[in-house]
Amino acid sequence: MKHLKPRVLGLLILRVAPLLIVVPALAHSMPLREVMPAATEAPTATMLPATPPPETPVPAPPAPTPVPRYALGEAAPYIPILMYHYIREVDPDADPLGFRLSVRPDRFAEHLAWLRERGYVGLRMRDLAACLRANDCPRRAVALTFDDGYADNVTTALPLLRRYGFVTTFFIVTGFVGREGYMDWGDLALLRDSGMELGAHTVSHADLEALDLDQARHEILASRRALEERLGIEVVSFSYPAGSYTSAVRRLIREAGFSSAVTTAPAERLERLDALPRRRVLGGETLEGYRWYFMPPVRAERL
Repeated sequence: MKHLKPRVLGLLILRVAPLLIVVPALAHSMPLREVMPAATEAPTATMLPATPPPETPVPAPPAPTPVPRYALGEAAPYIPILMYHYIREVDPDADPLGFRLSVRPDRFAEHLAWLRERGYVGLRMRDLAACLRANDCPRRAVALTFDDGYADNVTTALPLLRRYGFVTTFFIVTGFVGREGYMDWGDLALLRDSGMELGAHTVSHADLEALDLDQARHEILASRRALEERLGIEVVSFSYPAGSYTSAVRRLIREAGFSSAVTTAPAERLERLDALPRRRVLGGETLEGYRWYFMPPVRAERL
């Protein structure tokens, strides 16, 4: 280089200097080759068995509704169930049949006073059925009942029942409500509000034994439905018109869920709640004769 002339040397430096600047810059601007990491094998997942969806729990079957017991055991006590119709004065010569079905108001008052003096407890039929099932009736229990729904039941009998503190059951022929001589719906509401029980006695006082089962079912259920809908009550007691029924009719009473049904015939024992015997209180009966209604019929006949 020392042998080169200064002028030539200067020109050479001028040509080489740009290269000394550009080459490092290019080196910095060129992308480096990316080194890919070695492929790592992904771990194999252990396949767990699919969890089955939870089974929808099957509800347990409802407990069966216990069938009401209608047959009473040997331990069932004898309890007098008395049947009244009219509380009124009747001329026996003018209306012999009406006279036999009618108790004078003063005589009915004597009956109630006699019961109270001797400590008798008056039961509605729904209460009698419950205590008979439980074998837990009051020692001196009596059930007073009225059939058909005559007007004097509210005008004459109800004030006396209130005076002496007795409740009773009125069996209503619903097709007769509002007719002349019978109570109307307002009268029945008054009985309800006085703590009395209202029971079904068919729609038309039909002889259920003479009807086919569909007709009998209608008479039974329609009379109950009318009382329940018009008075807002539950009707659980039934009276067979004229005491007439068959085993099939008794089955209708049980299927309908009545707690008891009464007949018109006396009996020494209370054997079935769907055919409870009653003693008819006759017009003209003396107070001395009244006490015989409180003894089982057969035993009374033997005394």
